[in-house]
Amino acid sequence: MRIVKRWILLLLFGALCLPASSCRPLLKEVFRAPKVRLVDIGIAGNPFVSRGPIDVVLHLAVNNPNSYALTVASVAYSATVGTRTVADGERTEEIRIEPSGETVVRVPVRLQTDVFADALRNVLEARVVSYEFNGSVSVVAPIVGVVRVPFSRTGTIDPMDILRRRGIGFN
Repeated sequence: MRIVKRWILLLLFGALCLPASSCRPLLKEVFRAPKVRLVDIGIAGNPFVSRGPIDVVLHLAVNNPNSYALTVASVAYSATVGTRTVADGERTEEIRIEPSGETVVRVPVRLQTDVFADALRNVLEARVVSYEFNGSVSVVAPIVGVVRVPFSRTGTIDPMDILRRRGIGFN
């Protein structure tokens, strides 16, 4: 009798789990992955005269196309100037992304001073140097779980242009 009861319980448990697992692909279709783009990179202070670490703030626009809120659980990032990696890490701070909207997530990044100084020397010698910010935003979605959404931004740095914008000019 015990064996029969166990088999009945196993069959009942299997019958309940089967629909849930077969519905999972349908539930994934209801979830639409958010879009992430790096909209701005803010530099605190003047990196040419700073004696300590350089603080930078990445401004990431996270667009949630779903009809329900999502949560940003973490942001992983890497910053390269020229050929040198000047920062990498992960910031874990939960931020709510409202349904059908866009939220700007600010990620403070501290650049490695010695590596950044070497990169600045290269910038000054080359007059213009490339930079690259890469990373991913981990979003927690109902049923689907954690989804990593990548972002990237590349460009060039012109130190004279940065100084002009800071009100420092050369003749």
